[in-house]
Amino acid sequence: MNKRKNTYLTIGSIIVAIGLISFALYYSKCHGDECDSKISRKGNGQKEEVKKEVQEVEELFPKMIPTVIKEQILNNEVVLVDVREDSEWAEGHIMGAKHIALGNINIETTKDLPHDKQIYVYCRSGKRAGEAEIKLKSLGFGNAENLGGIIYWQGRGGELVK
Repeated sequence: MNKRKNTYLTIGSIIVAIGLISFALYYSKCHGDECDSKISRKGNGQKEEVKKEVQEVEELFPKMIPTVIKEQILNNEVVLVDVREDSEWAEGHIMGAKHIALGNINIETTKDLPHDKQIYVYCRSGKRAGEAEIKLKSLGFGNAENLGGIIYWQGRGGELVK
């Protein structure tokens, strides 16, 4: 009986080991679009990788163009709302932006926002801005749109003010 038990333990251990090795091999390979990114490294190194990342950001946040946004703010065509926390705002924000932290978005804090202009919301990466867009739309601001994150703004040459 003991010999049979040891055999089962050995076979079970081998099966688990094969499963773990298979998982590790599968996980380390690229899948789908990321394969194109890894293949492009073979040619021009990091340049192609960075180019692909920039294209992905442009597809995700196509309106995050600092020169265009600055002009739209100066011409009073859009309202820019920073939904980051107070400490993040103090570290630097986009000139002309209004500050309403995501957790503070409600009827009272948005009463001064216009209903007839495009409202762009941004945060650090775009995630909270997406949540803010949903909140603003639920408050009747159908013109609210996730602009993206301040990291993309800076990555595209946009400056911050304190």
